[in-house]
Amino acid sequence: ADNSGYLDKEEVATALSYLGFSWLGPKQVDKIFARADENGDNEISIDEFMVEAPKTLKVNLIKLAKKNGNDLGMLV
Repeated sequence: ADNSGYLDKEEVATALSYLGFSWLGPKQVDKIFARADENGDNEISIDEFMVEAPKTLKVNLIKLAKKNGNDLGMLV
């Protein structure tokens, strides 16, 4: 968002919220950010993002699909 080329914790939280992952509170975002920020510089580089994003997205997209399917009456 700030054109730095890196993601800070606020940008990660905003992105996850925009994706519809409403169940991810500040503690969960902190954990995701800590896992992704391998070098501990409080920023996520593209390389760090490429490692963590597939794991985080897979888990949470499955949760989102289950939630949406249930909300639509498609899951029993």
